[in-house]
Amino acid sequence: MAVRGGRTAALSAAHLERIGLAEAAALAARRAELAAQQASARARFQDLQAAMHEAEALTEASNAVVDLVHAGRLDEAERAARDLLVRYPDVHDGYDRLGMVYEARGDPKQAAGYYRRVIELVHAHPEDYDPEFASTFQDLIAKLDPAATTG
Repeated sequence: MAVRGGRTAALSAAHLERIGLAEAAALAARRAELAAQQASARARFQDLQAAMHEAEALTEASNAVVDLVHAGRLDEAERAARDLLVRYPDVHDGYDRLGMVYEARGDPKQAAGYYRRVIELVHAHPEDYDPEFASTFQDLIAKLDPAATTG
């Protein structure tokens, strides 16, 4: 042991133990922080997976309506489109698909009415849509119900 000013410079066992306990406490705190971050990341991942599955289900159901319209099975297509509105009330697909059904039935005013609902929904949820998304439906409305768009 080195002697400095009459005192030993060696660290006592109790001092070394206190340093070890402080480091152990810091390490335990860091581990707890990392565990919390990992749990949060896991929860976000699960939320994203659920959202992805929900988006896939919406796409599948929406495409099924298009297939029914193309097959001329308009009553079934209408029921499926209305089901979209029930299952996904804040998404445009149900109104869009009902517009397609009524176009296929030869009822352009009714179709235009549903396309107007798409635009209303887009305006109610602008964060979910590209700014030019509504223009597609405005063009459809102008074609299907020109008197209403000019008057």
